[in-house]
Amino acid sequence: MIAYLKIENKFIVLSISLLLMSLVGYFDYITGEELSFSFFYLIPISFLALYKNIKLFPIIISSVFAAILWFISEYLTRQYSSLLYPIWNAVVRLVFFLNTGILLYYLREKQKQLNDLNQKLKELNQEKNKFIGIAAHDLRNPIGGVYALAENLHEDFVRLSNKEIFEAVGLIKELSNNSLSIISNLLDISKIESGRVDLNLAEYDYISFIKNHIELNQIIANHKNITIKIVCSENQILLKFDAAHLGEVIDNLLTNSIKYSNPDSGIVVRITRKNDSEILTEVLDNGIGIPKEEQEQLFNYFQKTSSKPTAGEVSTGLGLAISKKIILLHNGKIGMKDNDFKGSNFYYTIPFKQE
Repeated sequence: MIAYLKIENKFIVLSISLLLMSLVGYFDYITGEELSFSFFYLIPISFLALYKNIKLFPIIISSVFAAILWFISEYLTRQYSSLLYPIWNAVVRLVFFLNTGILLYYLREKQKQLNDLNQKLKELNQEKNKFIGIAAHDLRNPIGGVYALAENLHEDFVRLSNKEIFEAVGLIKELSNNSLSIISNLLDISKIESGRVDLNLAEYDYISFIKNHIELNQIIANHKNITIKIVCSENQILLKFDAAHLGEVIDNLLTNSIKYSNPDSGIVVRITRKNDSEILTEVLDNGIGIPKEEQEQLFNYFQKTSSKPTAGEVSTGLGLAISKKIILLHNGKIGMKDNDFKGSNFYYTIPFKQE
């Protein structure tokens, strides 16, 4: 039976089943009333119903074929006072064969669904373990750094100069901020994945919204003498969105561009109306870019590229994954495409109509 179920061609399986039924019918005919072969008609039907590639129609065909064989064998070897009796017996057996085959078929389908669900659960469990491991690793480094600096301050406070103390406190602040950023992102992921994020949709002037976030990120960009400008043919675009969550998306894209752009360069935020159905927002830079083979994985959790920030900035690998979830909640799309210049072009779309 195991070898039978491993055959890949379903037509071969159906042919074998019909051939086995024909043999059962032949032996039923030559033995007459001396032996009963009723059970053996079910064996090929059961094998067929349990075969992974077979649908319902071949099972129905085989059931009808088995009922006809049994009818012929019985009619030719037994005496009946009326033709109605073997016909009635054949109909009853047909119903029995059909019920058995269809029941086994649906049991097989349920088992297949259960196996698929178990496989998905295993994959999710592996992802969860990987997620926890990466999160713990990324948190351990800054927290370990804070502990080492604090211990150094505690033991050598008297001997340290004011400048050394100031530098140590500055490093503690930076490492603590990195830890808080990771924890904040983890909390965002927890809310999004558990479905506890309710968008607070309201209508805003999208151009003014983007300009405000450009001004905020320009403060960070000034440290590398990077300029951020907006390019749009319209002065005002009214759009319904969640300002807090979408602000997180544009901030993530802008801070990434700043991190991976060289000093004394520029970033462009280009906004385009697409067929009056959606707004396309692109963040373009002429930085170091991202290898094509790594671009498809960018929006996964804790995904980092081989490209390094140009000034040694820290990346958690969570921003783009969170941004993708937020854009999907807005019924939009997010991705990366080829830039006209050297660098990156991250984009997202937001439809005008939000359900």
